[in-house]
Amino acid sequence: MASNTLPHWLIHHAETQARRIALRHKQQSVWHEQSWKALQTEIVKLVDALAGLGFGVGDTLVLLTHPRREALLLSLAAQWLGGVAAPIDPSLESETLSLLLDHLKPGFVFAEAQQQVAQAQANSRADAQIIHAEPLPGHASARVQHYQRLLDQARPASRAPLAEAEHSAFALYRLNGLRQVQVEHFRHEELVKEGRQLVFTERLGRHEQALAARVFATSGYLRYVLAPWLTAGFTLNFPQSIDTRDDDRRELKPTLVAGTRDTYERLEGLIRAQLPLPDSLAGRLVTYALRPDGTVLQRFLGYWLVKRRLRNVIGFSHIRVPLLIGPALPQESLQFFRSLDIHIHTWDKVANWRTLATMTYKQVPATAATPDSEIKRAS
Repeated sequence: MASNTLPHWLIHHAETQARRIALRHKQQSVWHEQSWKALQTEIVKLVDALAGLGFGVGDTLVLLTHPRREALLLSLAAQWLGGVAAPIDPSLESETLSLLLDHLKPGFVFAEAQQQVAQAQANSRADAQIIHAEPLPGHASARVQHYQRLLDQARPASRAPLAEAEHSAFALYRLNGLRQVQVEHFRHEELVKEGRQLVFTERLGRHEQALAARVFATSGYLRYVLAPWLTAGFTLNFPQSIDTRDDDRRELKPTLVAGTRDTYERLEGLIRAQLPLPDSLAGRLVTYALRPDGTVLQRFLGYWLVKRRLRNVIGFSHIRVPLLIGPALPQESLQFFRSLDIHIHTWDKVANWRTLATMTYKQVPATAATPDSEIKRAS
């Protein structure tokens, strides 16, 4: 590969498996599929659109959105032009969001809906270009444009990626307990290396089905979902919303999921809510079926009568690689999942946050900026 960057890996898959499904997203309860070749075509048009807005080498595109395909495609388009994508979790406290945006003073923003557009307009440069995902009547202007409108007006112009392996691909921002802005950069070569390591260790292939139901603005999402997707070339699925992720997971039956301790504890709660009372006949059957030292017949019956149904409650009927990112699960929870033949693999890396010298201009209530609550993570 000529250059070890995310856009170059995208081009690689568009050339080697053009017709295979790269992305699948749900809109109005209908799943839509996009091949690697079609994905490249749309991103190339976005490259032309961003360049037309003045985006260039070294610029930053702020992504104020939950996980969705448009944000991912715009990220790759920005990186194609030699820029950086900076996702920010829109579910952060409003004042914290204002502080981060006020510090960044972005010139280019992708905002999800009305609320995010308003936040971007209030805290960005006066000449900032804002692209929004959801249709917003009355907002069409030279500086506030709908994603689809921008895409329709762009041309699939042919231009080689300007990204280099040592360039930053993503930048994450947060506030620490002292109300200082911190940043963590992720270079292309770093993400590609970590993605390939996970692909090799977990033996991931092109036939995997992954669900992108994590918060977009996390290092775990970048390292253990996005990077493996681009290096292995499997299918990445976006749920309709964070509220539909459990139903979508049951429908899709993914082979790869990544979540935090909160994610798995919530899923464990969903399963336990389906269990019968321990002293009932059904409860004794479940206890019998889940014994780890059972006979071959016991394990066979346990799988078909109990485990299979309980795994389907959380959409894990086809799961092969369940990843845990961040703090470990309690041993009791790990053992509970093992009893259902769900063996959770822990992946984590020490964060490399750098505190910026510039202090924030506004004050944040002390309760809104503690180390454990700076970044809210949806599970």
